Order: sequence, then C-alpha cells, then structure tokens
Amino acid sequence: MRYKLALAIVLIPFLSISQESGRSFQLGFTLSPTISWLTDDGSKLVSDGAKPGFSYGVIADFGFAKNYFFSTAFTLTSLNSEAKIATGTNKYRLQYIEVPLSLKLKSNTSGMGRFYGQFGLGTGVNVSAKKDDSSGKGISISSDVNTFRLGLIAGGGAEWNVGRNLNVVTGVTFNNGFTKTFNDYDSKNPFVTLNLGVFF
Repeated sequence: MRYKLALAIVLIPFLSISQESGRSFQLGFTLSPTISWLTDDGSKLVSDGAKPGFSYGVIADFGFAKNYFFSTAFTLTSLNSEAKIATGTNKYRLQYIEVPLSLKLKSNTSGMGRFYGQFGLGTGVNVSAKKDDSSGKGISISSDVNTFRLGLIAGGGAEWNVGRNLNVVTGVTFNNGFTKTFNDYDSKNPFVTLNLGVFF
C-alpha cells in the first residue's frame, strides 16, 4: 500500500502537466538485469568484483516539447556486491526503491522506432540490506547502510515499435552513485542496468 501511494504521489502531478500541455505520455513496465559493485575504501574495504542483480517496476515518460521528455520510474532494484574487509570477505545484498529523475531526448520516429539519450539524477531509499560473512548468511545490516542513495544517471538506447500502441525499450544506463553506501566506510555503489521494458 505504501509503494502504491508513493507511485501515485510521483506520477499524478506530471500526468496532469502532460494532459494539459497536449503532449505525449507513455507508461509501461520494466524487468531489467543489473551489474553492481562497491568502490574501494582505502585499506578498510576492497571491492572483490561485480555481481548481477535485477530491477523491476513501472516506467513513465512525459513529453513537454517535441522530442524532449521528463523520464521517471518506480522500481525495486537489487544491488549485489562482494568486498574484502579486515575480518574476511563479505557478500552484500541491498534493495532500493528507485525513483530516477531524468531528461530523455528522443530522435524522430522512423518505421522501426527511435533512439534516445538520457541524463539525470538517480534517487533511492534502502528497504533491505543483508550480508553473508564467516559468521552466517542473510545477516541484517540495515542499521549499517545509509537510508538514501543518490547517483548520476547517463545512458541511451532505442524504442522499437512492434504495434500501434506497443513499444519495446532496450538500452544501457550507468548509475554512478555519489553517496556513501555504508555508515562506517566511504565506499560507493555504482551499477549498470541493461534496460528492458515495454511502453503501452
């Protein structure tokens, strides 16, 4: 119920703007794989490679001028990573509610579809944080993880027209986190998303 309310708060104002301006509005769904990792924090925490995860939820584009769109989403994003610390190697499994705020520029529509570029701000709220270490698996570390995550978004891709009101979205987005992931480390958590979605 809380997730639905948050989605309504995010989308309704922009839907109203889109309808009043007479511009296009697209709503759809995404189920996309991610690859995430932790940046090194000197000698305290050393990244031990990138790990796969996934992201799913609702996506929306609001047109405000020809070929210019405000793009956002409401997704549950899993960021998995592995790092070495003084006591051994830890595996982290973090989940965020992500609401990106970005500008999307789209090319003119051709027979097959159109291309786009995207740039903006990624905003996230941590809803689950667990780790596996030498003492056990699935240990909750929510109190050790920063609640909010911010990142810089840059990406691009294409929308393929497969029906009158159906577009398939493919692309790649880099989310370069610039806030600390943990309270006790300066490490950050960037990730890459292979965008897969459908606009109706």
